[in-house]
Amino acid sequence: MALASFGLRQQVTVDPDTYVLRLATNSDATALAAATSEHAVVLLDVAGGLRPVRGLAGHSDAVEDLAFFQADPFCLASCSRDGTARVWDLRTAEAARTFSVGSQEVYSCSIGRSDTALACAASEKVHLFDLVAGKSMRVYKDSHTDVVNHVRFHPVDTTKLLSGAEDNLVVVLDTNEANDDEAMLACIPNEECVRSFSLVGPGRDTLCCASTTEDVRIWGLGGDDCGTKKAEFIGLREHPLLAREESMGYVVETFYDQPSGQVFLLAGAGNEGDLALFRVTLSSADPVATFIINGGLTAPDDANILQGHTGIVRSAVCMPGGMIITAGEDGCVCAWGENAAGEATENFGLEPTAYGASARGGQSAAARDAAAPY
Repeated sequence: MALASFGLRQQVTVDPDTYVLRLATNSDATALAAATSEHAVVLLDVAGGLRPVRGLAGHSDAVEDLAFFQADPFCLASCSRDGTARVWDLRTAEAARTFSVGSQEVYSCSIGRSDTALACAASEKVHLFDLVAGKSMRVYKDSHTDVVNHVRFHPVDTTKLLSGAEDNLVVVLDTNEANDDEAMLACIPNEECVRSFSLVGPGRDTLCCASTTEDVRIWGLGGDDCGTKKAEFIGLREHPLLAREESMGYVVETFYDQPSGQVFLLAGAGNEGDLALFRVTLSSADPVATFIINGGLTAPDDANILQGHTGIVRSAVCMPGGMIITAGEDGCVCAWGENAAGEATENFGLEPTAYGASARGGQSAAARDAAAPY
């Protein structure tokens, strides 16, 4: 079967000497933020051709992660290797509040508890801050025994917090409880170091974990299947579409396809910036789409022919309508749209990354549940 394709629609360079480490979009998909290695958060105009609008300056080291509020599309949190997290109102120029974890680097942050709490991953601890009172709520010190790389509040039950670490564990905490033992709702053994994870599917009840060895494991989070392994993709680095002579493939992000009820994996090839989309099932991960440069299209300012990525892609988000936006170590942000099917039989209905944003088309929840292979 011929592979489907996504074509490059727009491209902008934030800075050729700057890594874009993370992308985030707000709940109504009107704002896009990029975390950079040069200590700033860059805001981009999605409707205006990915044009950079302005930067949010204040951090003194690389910005590692971003998290928009769910209810207020103008509020954003960022965290940095400088040991702080900052909360921004995008209608102003300066951070509204700054929260410090001391000398430790903050690798990940998340907003939860109905937008009243900020979680920060620092060393093997997870810090919880009260955004209303502007002070520390509690610190979970014993849930992990190694560096916590990723934290996310559950977008539906916003009192639940998930953390993934280099001790191979994803821990689910009830943040109503202050003590680690009493707070722990589940402990999922991922078998390898957890680099990052995403929550996808109806009710965001599927957990997709990417390891530091570029393997992917998919786990259930529902009441009946919490901690049950649903699928895994081992050996991504060596896949023929991704492996190169001097470099291997890597995981960028996972997405959920609403019509089929399946998880898709976006992966990159070596150091060249080539991308491919895989369908992950119980038995395998099969390529379904490639990402191609449409010759002759120009960048938003008409200054350059679109080139696509030339380095490792670090982050990706899916917008309503199925547009995938990627960013990486070449300082570029690229927007990709699904091409006409042609000989390919795939049709995609990718779930937006931002919870609550509307996807295009798709089936009813019942139909999706019936089709879901997990």
